[in-house]
Amino acid sequence: MKKNKVVFFLILLAINLGAIYLFELPLTVKMVLTIHGFLFLVFFLTPPIQNKISKRKKPLPLLSLGVNFLRIILCVIFLLPNILNNTSVEKNYIYNFFFVYLFALFFEILLRRKK
Repeated sequence: MKKNKVVFFLILLAINLGAIYLFELPLTVKMVLTIHGFLFLVFFLTPPIQNKISKRKKPLPLLSLGVNFLRIILCVIFLLPNILNNTSVEKNYIYNFFFVYLFALFFEILLRRKK
């Protein structure tokens, strides 16, 4: 499963870089790599926590929900400097972030559903 995630993130990175050049978005490769690096860490560090919670004798659904809430808070903190700036480039950065985040979330849900 981890191999599938790594391959997915590499494919998503290639698609994202291709879209930036194809649509001439005012984003740099460094910006895209920063987004993908952050999301890669978030999507690889939170599942072990969720697995530990689910393996408990009495798993608490609120703890699992708390992990997802932690993801959201981490994403908002990551984007906060860009949210506070009101430039066109920053808006494109935020849109790009959510585009990548939602695709990664969708893929993760598909992988969990196949389990």
